[in-house]
Amino acid sequence: MTLFYWNPQLETGNALVDAQHKHLFELTNRLADIVGGNGRLPEVAPLVDELMTYAAEHFCAEERLFCKARLSTEATDRHICAHRRFVTRVSEIAARDDLGQAEVVSEFLEFLVNWLVSHIMQMDRRLVRALPLQRPSDLAESFPSVERVLVSALIETDRRFRLIAEQAPVLIWFSGPSGVRDFVNKGWSTLLGVPEGWADALAWAEFIHPEDQARYSACLAHLSASREPGEIEYRVRDSGGAWCWLLERIIPRLDGDRFIGLIAAATDITVMKRLTENLEREVADRTEQLEILARTDPLTGLLNRRAFEERLQSEIALARSGGRPLAMLYVDADRFKRINDDYGHGAGDAVLAGIAATLRTAARPVDHLARIGGEEFVLLMPGADETTARKSALEILTAMPRVRFRTCPESITLSIGLTCLAPGDTGDRFMQRADQALLRAKRGGRNRIAVLPRAKAHKT
Repeated sequence: MTLFYWNPQLETGNALVDAQHKHLFELTNRLADIVGGNGRLPEVAPLVDELMTYAAEHFCAEERLFCKARLSTEATDRHICAHRRFVTRVSEIAARDDLGQAEVVSEFLEFLVNWLVSHIMQMDRRLVRALPLQRPSDLAESFPSVERVLVSALIETDRRFRLIAEQAPVLIWFSGPSGVRDFVNKGWSTLLGVPEGWADALAWAEFIHPEDQARYSACLAHLSASREPGEIEYRVRDSGGAWCWLLERIIPRLDGDRFIGLIAAATDITVMKRLTENLEREVADRTEQLEILARTDPLTGLLNRRAFEERLQSEIALARSGGRPLAMLYVDADRFKRINDDYGHGAGDAVLAGIAATLRTAARPVDHLARIGGEEFVLLMPGADETTARKSALEILTAMPRVRFRTCPESITLSIGLTCLAPGDTGDRFMQRADQALLRAKRGGRNRIAVLPRAKAHKT
């Protein structure tokens, strides 16, 4: 984009100086074109090199004119110092390793525009005025026009910026040092449902989500103090009353070392945020499902052996710390192998699912029920003594033969071993005694309950 247009009224009357000024205009406009997106950022480096060459030639030519000019020594020294500062600043920019970043290029452009205006309107103006000219009156008359042209150029630049900002697909605002927004583009007006040009900083907080207001204010204060760019995600209420998410990039505006405000561009990321949230929920749901699968027997939906052993250790610790009883029923289907052999594994699976359903019916809400392998099941009963556990075991034993299966015409019976936690029991020893009680029930004729008292804890 062309920021400055050359005008004959900008001419100083010195052909060499004017030609070099035109070249500076060209370099400035080329840099503006890059910032505007019509050039690629890597092209900045050779442009900086060209600017250094320009500076060397232009400053040398100007300094040769000092001997002809009626400038004071102090004015001449200031002019030369300004030249040196310019070269130093451009050298610093050229040495940066982040010259390909848009923020750096914009900062460079701002510096160059400020130099162009001050160089023509002030120092070079005084230099050429001090040269012996044939028509000094003509030159004197021209300089008010020069100032007017430059001011008009800056106004035109601002107008074009605002025009571009109004049509931009992002939400743009900028403020002065006080934080009052001097400009808000049309995108904001459309989103918030407010009149175009609205920029009331006092009312701005009304549109920000209450949970984000303090964080947003703190962000602006930090960026204003640090003079570093930053970004923030926050929510605003749109014209329909819904909350939408914005990602806002905020850059401090500097005039040399002086802070003059902020400029920001925001993008509506509501759709992306919702997709991310949905994805996170889906991942959480899948993770939960995987955790359930990792702890659950897929056929019966009961705890698997690994999950049961974790519960067992926890309940043993609770029983000991609370001084309460803990009982275990070890359940096994009688002659289950014959069911698989005679009716197939599909029938066997149906029987196992039926046993699990029967155990669930007899289990209390606080009990832990697991399938620990094959046709073996365990019911852990916190707070239950032998009498309570025997009652549940009898309920299971009575209910199971009444269950009918479409793929297995036979009645299914169970053998149950019962024991209670003894002092000094580990989880393995506790389960071992329940298994020994089950073995007694099997040897006693099956379809029965056998109890291994705690006094038998260390027998094998």
